[in-house]
Amino acid sequence: MHSKARRQKEKDLEPKAIREMKNKKQPEEEITETKKDKKIKKILLIIALIIILYLGIAIGISTHTWKTLAKDMILNEYSTVVDTDGNAIAKLGSEKKKIAIASNEIPDSLKNAYVAIEDERYYKHHGVDMKRTISAIGSYVIHFGSSSFGGSTITQQLVKNFTGDSTDSIQRKIKEWWKAWQLETCLSKDEILSAYLNVIYVGPSIYGVEAGAKYYFNKSVTDLELEECAFLAGINHSPNSYNPFNDNDNEEKIAKRTKTVLYKMKELGYITNDEQYDKAVANVDNGLKFKKGEVTSSDGIYSYHTDALIPEITAEIANKYNISQTFATNYIESAGLKICSTQNTKIQNQLVTEFEKSRYVLKSSNGTDTSQAAMIIIDHKTRKCSRLCRWTWKEDNCTLI
Repeated sequence: MHSKARRQKEKDLEPKAIREMKNKKQPEEEITETKKDKKIKKILLIIALIIILYLGIAIGISTHTWKTLAKDMILNEYSTVVDTDGNAIAKLGSEKKKIAIASNEIPDSLKNAYVAIEDERYYKHHGVDMKRTISAIGSYVIHFGSSSFGGSTITQQLVKNFTGDSTDSIQRKIKEWWKAWQLETCLSKDEILSAYLNVIYVGPSIYGVEAGAKYYFNKSVTDLELEECAFLAGINHSPNSYNPFNDNDNEEKIAKRTKTVLYKMKELGYITNDEQYDKAVANVDNGLKFKKGEVTSSDGIYSYHTDALIPEITAEIANKYNISQTFATNYIESAGLKICSTQNTKIQNQLVTEFEKSRYVLKSSNGTDTSQAAMIIIDHKTRKCSRLCRWTWKEDNCTLI
C-alpha cells in the first residue's frame, strides 16, 4: 500500500504537459493503425477487382470463342484443301459416311422421336435439365464416383460431339453444362436439334440421320414412316447392338425398343391419333422393312503433302483457340474451311510422269526389294515447299507431298 501511494504521489507531481502527451499517445497510435488497416483493405480490394476483371475477360473470350466455333460447326461441311491454282485436292473428313440435311427437310416425327426418348424436357430447359442433372449427381455420389453422370440433354450431347471430350470427370461435366447453356443463348432450339441430328453416330462409320435412313431403309429421312423414325431414335444409345444387318438375330430387341419410343411419343403428346399409333405398332410387330442402302465416302487417303499439312493446321487451330487437338480436328472436318496449301499440281504431275519411268527401278540382290526415291522442290522466292514426292516402285505407287 505504501508503494502504491508513493507512485500515485510521483504521478501527481509530474508536469501537466507530460501527462497530456502520454494521454494523447494512445489515440494517435490507434489512428495510425486504423489508417494502415484501411490501406491494406484498399489494396486487397484492388487486387480482388483485378482478379475479377481478369476472370471476366477470360470467361468472355472463352465464351465468344466457343460460340464462334459452334456456329461454324453446325454447317457440317468438309474443309477443302486447295493447291496454288485454287483447285481442290482434298476434302478433310470425307472418310466419314455422312450426309448433311437441312432442318426443314427433317420430318417433325423424327425430331419428336429423338426428343421423346432422349430429352423429353428439351423445349423447357436452357441446355441443362436440372431434374435429370440432380438425379445423375445423386447417383454419382451414392456410388462413390463409380457410375457415369448420365442425364445429358440433347444440347449437352451436341457439345460432346463438337468437342470430342467424353472423359468421365466432374470437371468435364461442369464445362459441358456451361457450354450447353452458352449454346442455347446463341442458337435456336431447332438449330441445335438439327445440328445434333446431323452429327450423331447411327451405325458403322455412319453419322447423321440422313445417312442412317439411307443405310437402314435405303431412303431419305423425308420418306420415313413413323415407326422407322422411332427405330432411328431408339438405337441412339447403342446403334451397333440394334443393327439388323448383323449376323445375330436381334429382331425382338429392335421391336421392343421401337415400341418404347412410340409409346413415349404418345405419352408426351407427339402422337395424338390413336389409329396412327396402332398402325405404327402393328407395322413393328409385323417386322420393320429394312433395306440396306449404300452410303459412300472417300478412302481417306491423302497425298503426303496433305498428310503433312493436317497436323500443322490442326495444331495451329488448337493453339489459336486454346482447344484440344480432338476439338480442332472435329472443327476442321465440320466448319467448311478453305485451306490454301503450297502444292503445285502442275509440278506434281511432272514428277509422277518422271518417277514412273522404268529406268529408276533398281532391284536388290535378293530380287524382292526395289529402290525408293524422294524429291522436294522449294520455291526459291517464297521458300515454300511446292512439291514433295515419294516413290516406291515395289508398290508401283507415287505418293506426293
